[in-house]
Amino acid sequence: MERDVAIIGVGMVRWGRYPDPKRPDEYPERTMPELAVEAITNALKDAKISWRQIEAMVSGVYLWVNQQAGIHGTLSGTAIANLMGYTGIPIVSVANACATGQSILREAVLAVASGECDIALAVAADKSAFGFFRPQSTDGKSDIDYMRFVMCGETNPAYWAMECRRRMYEAGTTEEDLALVKVVTSKPAPFNPYARYRKTFTMEEVFKSPMVCEPLRLLEICATSDGAAAVIVAEYEKAKKICKKPVYINAVAVGTPTFGDPTVRLTYLSSNIRPGVPTLSESRNAVQKVYKMAGMTPDNIDVIELPDNSSWHYFAYLDCILNLDPGESEKLLRKGETDPITGRIPVCPSGGLGAFGEAVVAQGLAQVCELVWQLRGEAGERQVKKDVKVALAQTYGYAGNNAACIVSKGW
Repeated sequence: MERDVAIIGVGMVRWGRYPDPKRPDEYPERTMPELAVEAITNALKDAKISWRQIEAMVSGVYLWVNQQAGIHGTLSGTAIANLMGYTGIPIVSVANACATGQSILREAVLAVASGECDIALAVAADKSAFGFFRPQSTDGKSDIDYMRFVMCGETNPAYWAMECRRRMYEAGTTEEDLALVKVVTSKPAPFNPYARYRKTFTMEEVFKSPMVCEPLRLLEICATSDGAAAVIVAEYEKAKKICKKPVYINAVAVGTPTFGDPTVRLTYLSSNIRPGVPTLSESRNAVQKVYKMAGMTPDNIDVIELPDNSSWHYFAYLDCILNLDPGESEKLLRKGETDPITGRIPVCPSGGLGAFGEAVVAQGLAQVCELVWQLRGEAGERQVKKDVKVALAQTYGYAGNNAACIVSKGW
């Protein structure tokens, strides 16, 4: 990168259902662009700048376009800017599944780092499909997502359950380990005003929850949610003049799979295995890229936000981030070393996807918001106890997409 870049403002909305018939005062009817506008407004307030100071914008493309948003889902950036008020700036809309949030952060960072502009905005909002994520067409010739549903009814949690069973066989992961993930990650949830489920859970409650896809229970799988988040970045020297605590962006990268990976990805029903190729290679590729870009190793990381879509994800992605052998992540959890507030390596101090539910394209930016608050010491009762200097966020995406970033104190 030609120029250094820092985060000067972040903003979110509370995750949930818009509207929620049971809680209409908390969750009124809101469109995707309206959710995005609230997140942008909060980020502008945080940065203490105006909308007219934004020089470029990158928006996450809303995935469930056939079900709810139509053309405004595909052209999300245009729809959002229309509500904010057009100012003539360049706007790009990007789709990269669950990796969209940090993918658009990457594009905003590159716009500033290249010298194209000094201040850029990344924003993403999503109103998820109700229940299981399902195909967006009925094209039996070209849509492999539709085909996998028709052929075997394979929902996303079914994939996770099969990978979890393999991990239990190979690494010795137990049902107690899976339940413990929910118990531990829920600890900070009551203290996060943006979380949908602000509650802690016990082992007994997790074990009593219904089995969804054996061995994964209901409380070991995240919900689907609506949500929005925004991150404003600026050239580093300018950022230091704008705010007292700019968060330096050490690295941000996108990863895709290596051929021969044994992981069976969403939309597919098999894999082509080659010796020496690791599982979840898209995640490993993204994470290794940001370590290389930042000149760091796992030992430098003080706090982690990862995609705990299920208890299996927690272990699998912690392996990738810390470069651990299968089974080592379970040991860290049992010892309390990944406790989200008091751990040696706190994981998901936000409460994770278990507390939020997955708002697909916005999730990666929500992770970044949490890391910014942790680095600034602004996380309130969920503030991690150790001195946080460097933080890492990582999100995996449907069909083999991944993104990761490393951020640190810039003051």
